[in-house]
Parts: sequence; structure tokens; C-alpha cells
Amino acid sequence: MTEEKKEASSTTGRAAKLARPNVLSLQPYRCARDDYSSGILLDANENALGPASLPTNSLDPYDNGMELERYPCPYQLTLKRLLCDHRNAQVGQTADNGGIQPKNVFVGVGSDEAIDLLIRIFCTPGNTSGVGDAIMITPP
Repeated sequence: MTEEKKEASSTTGRAAKLARPNVLSLQPYRCARDDYSSGILLDANENALGPASLPTNSLDPYDNGMELERYPCPYQLTLKRLLCDHRNAQVGQTADNGGIQPKNVFVGVGSDEAIDLLIRIFCTPGNTSGVGDAIMITPP
């Protein structure tokens, strides 16, 4: 085995060994924010004029520091960094000293999204004839 293959196999981890091959072969989605960090992103369906101050006139039309008309960063890097720093401080670690790093944190929209993604990535669809993974669903 070449050094390159050894390095690649050691960095993929268990998840890559368990994930469905068709999922591993997918190309990651690239959004406009991957290429541009400022300006009006027309393909993102954002309001180029900024938020309206009506009906309360509570927003200064010349002060748009909150950028409410923009979608948040899809990677949530700031939030992940804060979560890692908080957790690492609790256990006396840092990201460089065995602590959690932002690249290892998943931030989702509730537990339903995380559970759904886990099932889609690791379970093989099938029918009740014994082909595919069996999942028990227990409604409340």
C-alpha cells in the first residue's frame, strides 16, 4: 500500500466505511457564498433592497448592520466555533489539544434533521421482503 493510500484510509474514519457507496460518490453542493462573500446574490433569492421599516419605522433604512434580508452562512462556522470553545473549556481542553474542532460538529435544524440524514446516509432502502435495512418506527 502506498503512503498516499495509507494516509487516505486512515483519515476517512469509520463513517466512510459504513456509509452507502452512492452517498460517498455524491459531489458536495456549492452555494454562491462559496465563491462570493459580499454583494447581492441574486441566485440566493435575497432582497436586494434590505428589510422594510414599515409598519413601525423601527429600523433605520441607512443602518443595515443585521443584514436581515440575507440568508445565514450555511456552514455555521461561528456557531460551531463557539460550541467547541464552550465544550472544550468545560473539560479543560482546546481545539489544538485533543478538544472538539468545528469541522467535527454538525449543526442541524432540530433532531429530526440529524436522524433523517443518518438514516439516509447509512441505511440501505428496501422493502419488507428482507432486502435493505430494517428500521422500527414507533409513533408517539
